Amino acid sequence: MSFFTPKKLAPDSNWGEELRQARRFKNLKIEEVAKRLHIRGEYLTALEEGRLDRLPAGLYGKNFLKEYAAFLGLNVEESLKKLRGRADLETAHDPFSQKIIKKKEFIAFPKIVRGLLIGLGLLICFLYLIFYFKKIVVAPQLEIYSPAQNMLTTETSLLISGRVEKEAEVKINGETVLNNHNGVFSQTINLKKGLNNIVISAKKKYSREKTVVRQILVE
Repeated sequence: MSFFTPKKLAPDSNWGEELRQARRFKNLKIEEVAKRLHIRGEYLTALEEGRLDRLPAGLYGKNFLKEYAAFLGLNVEESLKKLRGRADLETAHDPFSQKIIKKKEFIAFPKIVRGLLIGLGLLICFLYLIFYFKKIVVAPQLEIYSPAQNMLTTETSLLISGRVEKEAEVKINGETVLNNHNGVFSQTINLKKGLNNIVISAKKKYSREKTVVRQILVE
């Protein structure tokens, strides 16, 4: 039975290639190693290719290298030294803390912006629907120009005039009154001696009804 003894590589040797050679010597596939170590195959491949930018940041990437090197029977500390070119692994020159940001991480930012824009658009649509629904169901505005409240007169007829939202239907004492395209309406009604209650109402198709009452006293 032959045993694999990792050769000492020169300082400028490719540490990733050493990992690959050790794995191939053991006749192992990346998938097998990934399953045994519970490390994603793409991370093991990244280690063999020397692509630190494809590894998780910080201690995760360093631990993957340690576990992989130990699994292949390589000297863990030597592997880390070759990677950094020095023994002090806790300094600010740790290559695992200087990962290059991947292209897809740059793409993530526009995705976040797109998500925010979509959310903003949905919020605007929701607010518009609330506004539109409120406009439909809220009673229309009704302004009475004439007569004034609690009016005293000797006349037996009276001009009722005012303005309403143009989509609304106006009724005076239950009788429909036509209004022009600006919502202005006017109607002359007959009065009786004594107290006259004049009920002016306005209502859109699906809205609540707006009612104004005028009391006219005829002497």
